[in-house]
Amino acid sequence: MLSIGVLGTAKNTGKTTTVNALLKCLAGKSLAITSIGFDGEDLDHITGLPKPKVVVEEGTVVATSEQAAKHSTAKLQLLRKLNITTAFGPICLYKVRQSGTVVLVGPNNSEDLLMLKDVLKSEQTEIFLVDGAINRVVPFQHVEFVILALGASRSTSIDVLLTEARVIVKALRLPLSEDDRNVIEGLVSQDKMKSLRNERISVESPMHLLLAEDLADLERSLDELDIAVLRRPELICVTINPYYPARRMEGFVLDHMDLTELSRTIEQELNVPCLDVMKEEERLCRILEEKIRGLK
Repeated sequence: MLSIGVLGTAKNTGKTTTVNALLKCLAGKSLAITSIGFDGEDLDHITGLPKPKVVVEEGTVVATSEQAAKHSTAKLQLLRKLNITTAFGPICLYKVRQSGTVVLVGPNNSEDLLMLKDVLKSEQTEIFLVDGAINRVVPFQHVEFVILALGASRSTSIDVLLTEARVIVKALRLPLSEDDRNVIEGLVSQDKMKSLRNERISVESPMHLLLAEDLADLERSLDELDIAVLRRPELICVTINPYYPARRMEGFVLDHMDLTELSRTIEQELNVPCLDVMKEEERLCRILEEKIRGLK
């Protein structure tokens, strides 16, 4: 089974749009989907603007809570209840019997995600999609591939978005640990990293570094430290969302900015495909097909 995480760097960065595009690209395969945490509200609770919903086709396996399943428009058949609890009730596996939207409430820690992966392997799942955001990133250490969803809702500064992309990509490309290093377990703060400048260290995954508040400071540490990781997903591509909620006198409205230059710079400087899913869904499908074909 291949697992792919879609990692949004903030709210409204296009994560759900990317997930829906992936579901279309992978139609015909045995698919399962969940979210690290909660995804699927109708309106953003801060801006009041409508949010896209995850749309699943017949045959897809959905891992979500009983309570969340009741708010899905897709017709869901219960397969089994899992020993994974959330604030929204236990996680269950459902088979989609009629296409529609789903509200996703999934495991919120690494152990539960690993348990779910084991269950899905026994269900003969080919590809497992995991939706998540940067503030709940640690479980992503256990997916094989990741797609980074950047957007103007994070910042309307191209420099800020480029710095964010560069630091995350740099963290995801840290070398794998192959020798005797000082292994630092758990989340690693900037203060902790600075105290380890003269050591050769390994951290559990890049995700254990990415909760840093100051990404520029994290980048300096990544450049200066002799650091490796025990495990990491491979970055497939970056998606960008030019739309963002802008505050006006009458409240929030949807606005947009041109991210063409950001996309071009990410491709040239970071050597990673970068695309606007709304305009380049076919390209995303081709990138995905090539990645899957290369694994065979």
